[in-house]
Amino acid sequence: MTMTITHSRRRVGLASVLALALVAAAALALMAPAGAAAQVGADPVGIGALFNLGMGARALGMGGAFVAVADDGSAIYYNPAGLAFVEDNNFTALFSNAFGAGGYLGLGYARPNIGASLVGLVSEVDETDEYGNVIGTLGYQEGALALGGAYAFGPFALGAAAKGYLQNAPENLGYGFTCDVGLMLSMPDLIGLKAGAVGRNLLGTVTFESEHVDEFERDFLVGVSIRPIEKLLVAADFDMTALVAKVGAEYQVVPAVALRGGVNVDSEMAVGFTAGVGFALGGFTIDYAYQFHPSELPDSHWLSLGYSF
Repeated sequence: MTMTITHSRRRVGLASVLALALVAAAALALMAPAGAAAQVGADPVGIGALFNLGMGARALGMGGAFVAVADDGSAIYYNPAGLAFVEDNNFTALFSNAFGAGGYLGLGYARPNIGASLVGLVSEVDETDEYGNVIGTLGYQEGALALGGAYAFGPFALGAAAKGYLQNAPENLGYGFTCDVGLMLSMPDLIGLKAGAVGRNLLGTVTFESEHVDEFERDFLVGVSIRPIEKLLVAADFDMTALVAKVGAEYQVVPAVALRGGVNVDSEMAVGFTAGVGFALGGFTIDYAYQFHPSELPDSHWLSLGYSF
């Protein structure tokens, strides 16, 4: 009789947690149209575009499907709620000549319940005269600093990150502050199931020297990940604002080598592919990702260095 009651309580508890996670995901889904509306009339350069580029070659090698993974130095970037389940101290550094448009650098740190990140994009664009002739180049810089934390309530976690943003377009400096809020459910005994949801750039505006003001481009995502076998991690994300689905996998060939792959599909059924590999030695990691873009953008190469202790 005691055993029956115990199992019944476990089932009720599990059902309650899953229901809470579904309600939270539904709430974010209902807010997504507002996020899409905020993008109407946005600055053509893009406000906070670097928040969607990526923060680690591991995640990018998996197609960017990392909302329900977020377990390394890039956790605060993908889902701050993941900080509640991070183990040890984790550092990551990412570099790429993103889309052939400029240098992109990301630095991330995560430890249990606390995280930080710094991202920056530096590029140049052609300056043309009224006839379309190139007469020079104009510099463009974009950067953001994020600080945040998370707390776990049993298998459920809530996290948030405050972000300071700077954009230096030609002769027009802009700055602003925004925030991310994330949710995560972690059930390692159930095929490693994790579910996550995150709302990015929920508040704030960017104010420019020209006195022009732009709202941040909000973004709402949900994700799930599982470990069907010990060496295999499978993850899927859905961007409810941009209507992009992401699926990725990581397979641990041997303890020191991992292979990764991913697929992205947008609302117009354009398909992009990613592939990656990771090497580990002691607490150090080297990760590489190749990103094939279905549009006219050039393919991208991403390199990450990491350290955990």
